[in-house]
Amino acid sequence: MSGTDEFEVRESVIRKMTRLAIEYKAINLSQGFPNEGPPTEGVCELICGLLGGTDEKHQELRDKKVSELMDALIDSSRKQDTTLSEFLSAINKMGGVDYISQYSMPFGRPALREKIASYYERFYSGQKGATRQRVDPDRTITVTLGATESLAIVLRTICKPGDSVLIMEPFHELYPSQAAVLYLHKEFTELKENITTNKWELDYDDVKAKADKCKAMILCDPHNPTGKVFDVGELQRICRICIEHDMYLITDDIYEHMIYPGAAHDKHILPGWDTESILTADAGFGEDDVEKMANLYIIMNSLSKTWSATGWRCGWVISPQHLTHMIRAVHDQMVLQAATPIQVGAQALLDMPPNYFLGVASKYQERRNFLVSELEKLGFQCTWPNSAYYVFMRYRNVPALKGFDTPLDAATFILKEIGVATVPGDNFYHNGHNTDYIRFCFCRQLPDLKAAIERLQKLNEYDAGSALETFSAFDLVAYDHSFSPFSNFFVDAVFEGLIYYGRA
Repeated sequence: MSGTDEFEVRESVIRKMTRLAIEYKAINLSQGFPNEGPPTEGVCELICGLLGGTDEKHQELRDKKVSELMDALIDSSRKQDTTLSEFLSAINKMGGVDYISQYSMPFGRPALREKIASYYERFYSGQKGATRQRVDPDRTITVTLGATESLAIVLRTICKPGDSVLIMEPFHELYPSQAAVLYLHKEFTELKENITTNKWELDYDDVKAKADKCKAMILCDPHNPTGKVFDVGELQRICRICIEHDMYLITDDIYEHMIYPGAAHDKHILPGWDTESILTADAGFGEDDVEKMANLYIIMNSLSKTWSATGWRCGWVISPQHLTHMIRAVHDQMVLQAATPIQVGAQALLDMPPNYFLGVASKYQERRNFLVSELEKLGFQCTWPNSAYYVFMRYRNVPALKGFDTPLDAATFILKEIGVATVPGDNFYHNGHNTDYIRFCFCRQLPDLKAAIERLQKLNEYDAGSALETFSAFDLVAYDHSFSPFSNFFVDAVFEGLIYYGRA
């Protein structure tokens, strides 16, 4: 790869597939966002915050009876015919001081950072590692515009142009793209599917060989797109390599509450801190190792997946104290802050009761069980995902798809002829060198998944020859340039509409 090509930045293929889903009226099983809203608690806090304008008035509004507000704000002769819009407008016109629609502290509202710290104490207490020293609202937490911005500001903080980052394949396309934006070199190490053991396995000798060249390693655990959960031994080996090579470990933890029975363990682990199962004396880690690893460990997380709030764009970084100042400085100059009203809603989401988080896993497990089982009946093959909400399917055993040379061609056929949007699997490998996979997401509600399977049954009507006869190849790059202003308007207009969800 030439130096110029290495730093080329391209638009997300995953998000292009979403636009194509709209254009072809396909059911979207490509981009990983649900079609159901976040918990009511967060939505209500956000709305009351916007209408109240200050924390005090926000709380007052939240606890006020609707009948009292109606009596105070709406003429008695109009109460019966007052619309919700008119009612909210009357509340908003109460006036007064407004802070919640204005700038707030760039690195996060103090109340939200306190909630983040409490959240980690709740789920990762004691030897699991989330002490107040490590999750300090004032010294280690930075609130961001989602995990996407988190990675950018972390890489900018710990790397300089020309440094290298170690990325695990298959990867989320964000990782190499962010590296390219910042003129960083990429080293790749590959998770390989072992169809005998039904596991995705990493060559740790390869990781060790490349660690010397790299400033940081990015670890997505639970893993997108494979659904792998790294076991204790694997996490120990990764930490040992980081310690020996002074390599930062940046973890992408956004699927932490989506771990299913059969995974290596049933609860997410914070490998850089956990002295209960990872950094143990029995495994050869001493006190100096524990301290060093804590200084090499950076956590990224967000509201997007656990709370079905991908559009809220609110996340956080937890960093060693010596990095926090620079992370916040880069964040300040890049985006200034996450939206203040969204942060108010986020405070409530982080406070959800334990049953909510258990429900997240059970909900997606049910959807996984349905979609993967039905896809297997059609000839798709996989190692079942034990986490997250994607399945990385081998497609070459499906009769209709056997004749296609590339995952893009197979995914294009499924999109145009079948009416279901997926992601070509080579998008998750540098230079697209692995051509055996297609990614489906199962974050949509069950009726949508059932509708998708109903459409996918049409694959049974084709063999390899007849599928190729009806196929017309698709150029994703050309698609960018052929998108007219009218088409953009159309996408904006229907993005959240029925066509998008495949119900038109």
